[in-house]
Amino acid sequence: MFASDMSGHDANNLIKKAHELEKLIKFLKAMDEINVESGQVEIITSWKKRVYLYTHSGAKSLVGCVHGTLSKKRRWDDPDYLARMIFCDMIPKDKWDSDRGYGIGTDLCTSVNLLITLDIASQTITISSANSNIDKIKMSIQDFVDNFYSSADL
Repeated sequence: MFASDMSGHDANNLIKKAHELEKLIKFLKAMDEINVESGQVEIITSWKKRVYLYTHSGAKSLVGCVHGTLSKKRRWDDPDYLARMIFCDMIPKDKWDSDRGYGIGTDLCTSVNLLITLDIASQTITISSANSNIDKIKMSIQDFVDNFYSSADL
């Protein structure tokens, strides 16, 4: 599509999406400079209840893990199944029998370095870090799935 073929609204949406993706790429590249070990995925249900999926030392792979699960494009509207799918993808198969490193809870850990929030009702994802001065990133789940790997040169 050429710029002359776009309406003002389309151009503004395109610019907004480009800005969101630029922030996401900057955030992901900065993760290598941050000592990111612990992380949580917060899933907010349609009823504003929350479940937290925790990793003690796997936060560096957490964004890619969530992207991989969401890329299956299944159960985005079902927080129970989506939580299970993400949690299963978070845990390496060689850790399935371990009683350490991963957990499921109802509270945000205060010491978590990386937080990925999935809001089921609004179909948005927010990524933030407590140990970084990088702005949090918020976008639709669809935009995250469609553009995460194709836009990031990591």
